[in-house]
Amino acid sequence: MEVVADGEVVKVDVCNVIPAMKAGRIADIAGVTNEAGWAPVNPHTMATRADDSIHVLGDSSQQGDMPKSGFSANSQAKVCAMAVRGELTGSAVFPARFSNTCWSLLDSNDGVKVGASYEATDEKIAKTSGFVSQVGEDDATRAATYEESVGWYAGITADMFG
Repeated sequence: MEVVADGEVVKVDVCNVIPAMKAGRIADIAGVTNEAGWAPVNPHTMATRADDSIHVLGDSSQQGDMPKSGFSANSQAKVCAMAVRGELTGSAVFPARFSNTCWSLLDSNDGVKVGASYEATDEKIAKTSGFVSQVGEDDATRAATYEESVGWYAGITADMFG
């Protein structure tokens, strides 16, 4: 029960090996990844900086301050869809705005959250404000956070799958 990491031998009882993170092979084959293995994008459209006809979002994108989460990817997808629609139809495209919330469910009717709002700059998706659950929140607040997560899950699955 030993693991070798960066040349160092570590004795373990339990080990969770997480492979190096990077964009998928398809992004590499398309030639839109950088030396670190990510696909840098234009934050206003989610088009790659290497080829503006290829759009990448979510975990594969190198976009700035947003965490790699399902909520983030869904938010980025909406910006991307609006940009593509605008390009194809000549319709209005509004300034890119993004949001993310991540919940941790601790028990039935008990949850905490962290999240933020973001906007596109020419360099990256930049955080404009944030929030995090506070130590000592009352039971009603924690229950409301739990219910919010349940509602979000129902909403995002309906948004993605109909």
